[in-house]
Amino acid sequence: MNILTRSFLLILFAFACTQSLAQTGLKGIEGKVLTEVMQPADAATVRLLHHPDSLLIATTISDKNGFFEFRDIKPGKYFIAINKLGYNKFYTLQYVVAEGSGNIKTPDVKLVPLNYQLKEVKVTAKKEFVEVRPDKTIINVEKSIVSAGNNMLDVLKNAPGVKVSGEEVLFKGGQKALIAINGKVTQLTGEQLAELLKSYNSSMVSSVELIGNPSAKYDAAGGGLINIVLKKNRDLGWRVSTTQSAAVGENYKFNSGINLNYRAKKVNLFGSYIFTASEVPRFWDVDRLITIGPNTSDYKMRYKGTTRLKSYTFNTGADWAVSPKQNIGFILHGYATPADIDKRNTTNIAYNGVPDSVITTRSGISRNIYNLNYNLNYRGFFGKDNKHVLSADMDYSDYNRRSDEELRNDFFNPAGVQVRDPLFYRVISPADINIYSAKIDYTRVLSSSGSVDAGVKVSKVNSDNRIDFNEQVDGNFQLVPGLTDHFVYKERIEAGYVNYHTKIGATDITAGLRAEQTHANRTSYNPNRVADTSYFNLFPSIQLIRGVGEKHQFTLSYNRRISRPNYQDLNPFVAYIDPYAFSTGNPFLKPQYVNYFELADTYLIKFKAALSFTATNDFYTTIYEQNNATGVYTTTKSNVANRHVYGLEITAPFDVTPWWQINSYFEFSHSRYFYKDENAGNKHAYDFLTQINQSFSITDKFKAEVNANYETPTYFGIKNYREQYYFSAGMSHIILHDQGTIRLAMSDIFNTQIDRYDTRYLNLNMRGREKPGTRFVTVTFNYRFGNSTLKAARKRTGGAAEELSRMGGSSNEN
Repeated sequence: MNILTRSFLLILFAFACTQSLAQTGLKGIEGKVLTEVMQPADAATVRLLHHPDSLLIATTISDKNGFFEFRDIKPGKYFIAINKLGYNKFYTLQYVVAEGSGNIKTPDVKLVPLNYQLKEVKVTAKKEFVEVRPDKTIINVEKSIVSAGNNMLDVLKNAPGVKVSGEEVLFKGGQKALIAINGKVTQLTGEQLAELLKSYNSSMVSSVELIGNPSAKYDAAGGGLINIVLKKNRDLGWRVSTTQSAAVGENYKFNSGINLNYRAKKVNLFGSYIFTASEVPRFWDVDRLITIGPNTSDYKMRYKGTTRLKSYTFNTGADWAVSPKQNIGFILHGYATPADIDKRNTTNIAYNGVPDSVITTRSGISRNIYNLNYNLNYRGFFGKDNKHVLSADMDYSDYNRRSDEELRNDFFNPAGVQVRDPLFYRVISPADINIYSAKIDYTRVLSSSGSVDAGVKVSKVNSDNRIDFNEQVDGNFQLVPGLTDHFVYKERIEAGYVNYHTKIGATDITAGLRAEQTHANRTSYNPNRVADTSYFNLFPSIQLIRGVGEKHQFTLSYNRRISRPNYQDLNPFVAYIDPYAFSTGNPFLKPQYVNYFELADTYLIKFKAALSFTATNDFYTTIYEQNNATGVYTTTKSNVANRHVYGLEITAPFDVTPWWQINSYFEFSHSRYFYKDENAGNKHAYDFLTQINQSFSITDKFKAEVNANYETPTYFGIKNYREQYYFSAGMSHIILHDQGTIRLAMSDIFNTQIDRYDTRYLNLNMRGREKPGTRFVTVTFNYRFGNSTLKAARKRTGGAAEELSRMGGSSNEN
């Protein structure tokens, strides 16, 4: 990879230098767009028009500093039109480009919010379901009917290029995604990420930003950034909205939520509360063959788990404008999720094709999870023209889990006659995780096209986990020493970064470097095992964006990232399925490192094609360790290979007619696995998946939507997966004087969203089938009242993101 990295950086350097030389002396028009509070207006659409016939010459988008420019302009008369959602369209005066003239710098443009217009004037702006930018893709969730009533974990399952595997959100080369809320990383993974995403209903979310190459400002963890943008409000006063949703199908789902916001001149108060209740099944079938000499053992496991879950989630806080340029705020976010899980498992065992025995396992779990997150934040602008920006976050998170399980095993012969006394177990498993985090970020605007960011962050994690595994003997429960344990994990990460943004000619350059020092101690007291590690890493990133002609924007990017295991993936506790099946964590699991390269072309700020290469060292995945002699297999995670992925992505939205739009996404990839175990043959596989969204505007108030998802057979980790496809559809109608909306949707219409796989890894000969409850008919009603243009709270989610993400349970839990 060193040769690849050096070669790629040389290409980047040559690319930048070539563009710098090529642009010397060219004519152009440049300027800056600001909001009503004189802050940079990023992502504004800027059009260069010919005067006086308004012929479109070129289009661009303002960058994060509000800067825009046009190059290679022929002599003539021009004017500029600027448009940004939520603001009035702005037209400049006429500019004359003459022979021999230099570049023209326009005065700064200050946009005016739409709510300043007269009430009699109705302004509408069309927002596409998918918006393609050179540096990210935006999914406007509020435009999706099928997403109505769903939580954000379900919504992400249909986001282009995103895969949800169990409770893991994967992005860019199948790596764990870095998750952010309103630009502030929350990085939850596993069980805690799932709980957080479930606490956000789709009605609260405006859009999802898919960023494949996040800058050094963000934590180095994760394979790309997924930023969830909550809905904005725009004026003084109050606003209340409520959403009610009910779903039936594979059992049921229900949620009820209310969101309140009040803003005075200097103070903004906000709060929300969501209650959810659901009962969702999960089916899991596993068939294993073990061959020793001439003899073959056959184990067929049939598992059904039903989770009855309630969730009480709240989010509250306040912002205070200390001065026109300084704000402080706090956020308190928390949830309680009591759950009852009923597990029923039957294992049929045969030797050489002859039925031998049947084991049934019944389990009841009572689980309670409580989580409180505290955030105190500050943001201030200093100096002339607000060129200095300082922000700070302090976070504390307290996570508590209590889980009590009662297990019973019964043993029968093939005729169904009980052959021995049942086995009874009682498992008590508490867990406490505390996370402390503090960070400071500084931005210096150097010029209309240049800025530098720098910052530091310190985080600390204490995770304390116990398991008391008891077996009933003569009517009394006694500890089982081999399954009882106490696991303590402590981690401290110190990080710093610098990020530089500039333009050389028509090439936009963002380059950064992040340094992270990690100290981690893992202690398992039974048996006494200690893994004490400390490592330092550098994570460079660079992105070049260059407009070519009037229609194309090319992007060349590279970054290096790390994916650390979830805390529970390190926990060596044993989860009991039946006497022949267990799952456990791996205290010696190492982080994996990812190098990601991409070359992309964005056409007409609408279509996008991207070529990518991802190299992952110490790739870890879920594996199965099987003891042929005893027949026992254990699910765990292990660093099994180095993995290379070559990919092609295409995003193509089309307007078939004014009332029929199609948004299509295609992904082609070729993966290669170089396994660390010399007895495992290296693997390679091809994959193709597509997601098609069709929306129909039947009338101004009545709309419909149809979604289709398809993936070919492929290979991931150690499993060969069969093809998968599923369809969803819905319709919506605006009612109650445009203040209410009712939606009807059906997910996984044909109940085909199933994971089917087999593996021949090492001594395994296994087939599996996993089917969660996915088919539901959902009715959602949304109603809003109060000031419909109320300004939103200043968006903060703190700096403990990456640590919180790893509080999630192991994907090996059952």
